[in-house]
Amino acid sequence: MQFSLEIKDLIYLGSIFLGFITGTVLLIFGFKKKKANILIGLSYLTISYGVFLVFLISSGYHIYLPQIYRTGNIAGLLFAPLSYLYIRQIIEDRPVKLVDILHLVPALLFIIDFFPILFLIPIEEKIALIQSEIDDPAVFVYFNQSRFFPPNFYTYARTLLILAYWVASVVILFRFGKTFEEKKNAFGKEWIIWMKTFLISNLLLFVPFLLLSRIVDSQLGFDLLHFSGAIVILINSIMVLFFPKVLYGLDEFDFILNQEKEINDKDKEESHILTPDKIQLIEMNLERVIEAEKVFLQNGLTISELAQKADIPNYLLTIYLNQILGVSFSDFINEKRVEECCKKIKEGKLQQVTLEGLGISCGFNNRNSFIAAFKKYKGMTPSAFTKSLNQ
Repeated sequence: MQFSLEIKDLIYLGSIFLGFITGTVLLIFGFKKKKANILIGLSYLTISYGVFLVFLISSGYHIYLPQIYRTGNIAGLLFAPLSYLYIRQIIEDRPVKLVDILHLVPALLFIIDFFPILFLIPIEEKIALIQSEIDDPAVFVYFNQSRFFPPNFYTYARTLLILAYWVASVVILFRFGKTFEEKKNAFGKEWIIWMKTFLISNLLLFVPFLLLSRIVDSQLGFDLLHFSGAIVILINSIMVLFFPKVLYGLDEFDFILNQEKEINDKDKEESHILTPDKIQLIEMNLERVIEAEKVFLQNGLTISELAQKADIPNYLLTIYLNQILGVSFSDFINEKRVEECCKKIKEGKLQQVTLEGLGISCGFNNRNSFIAAFKKYKGMTPSAFTKSLNQ
């Protein structure tokens, strides 16, 4: 048995290889990290399997694998709903439910229609059917053995199904994409870019065929429909390599946590104590953000935000406040806020705003927390402090 492959067949093989590799990686990390990636992984595998059947038909080698005769269309009918469910689950955070089995109806209908061909007839008859059609790939995919539909029904039905799911995916991306992008920060933006690339490339699965199939010969029509599938796999498999968070199932929250853990572990390995040089650096950075930038005026300021603004590792700032200054973070910040309030009262600002307004302008969340902190550090209320100044 001699094998002879054309350039087109080599492109088919390359896309099949990349598609199966990408689909497998997505599937593996889907089980480990992000369950939604199981759907897109299966989507890659189904379209790659479909293109594998196209390669067998185009090259004439289907005769050597008669057992999988007419199974390629099942993969084609599963690809679109799997992609759609993946997009829906990521953006709307809607897991797959029992009712979603309705998306499998087209594939189940095909299996019922071709049940005798798929499971009942002997291998010899399958070989005979393949031999009778293999010389004309366009006729091969007319599905002339259908019991319920006319020839070539499944070609157009599958194409229109892919179009319908593509439109549904675009609608979801258009309606909820902006919210998802903002909610998920950098990961959301990266995922939206990837999904736009994915959907734009999927136009090749139906636009050329729908526009040109009526005016070109049957062989070219076959290539427009099926060779474009190989190109889509190549584009998407290569593109997904540029989006490791998508490929490996990482989200932005996990990504940040892992980064912080690595940085903190590295810092802790270098030193577990505050050296004089580190103390001096911390004091200099704190003076910059406290005295010059007055970050303590920010309502709801956290120690993580202060550490980030001061370019100090979180754990080192905590140790410095607790062991060197002997105060908690809230005491440290509230004392700075009270001092700022006293400064404004001395400048006569209390005559221009209410007591609550003064407290909020100095970083306190409400009037009660402002008065409580003022009494703690000054031993009197803001009103009493103002009267003492007047006297």
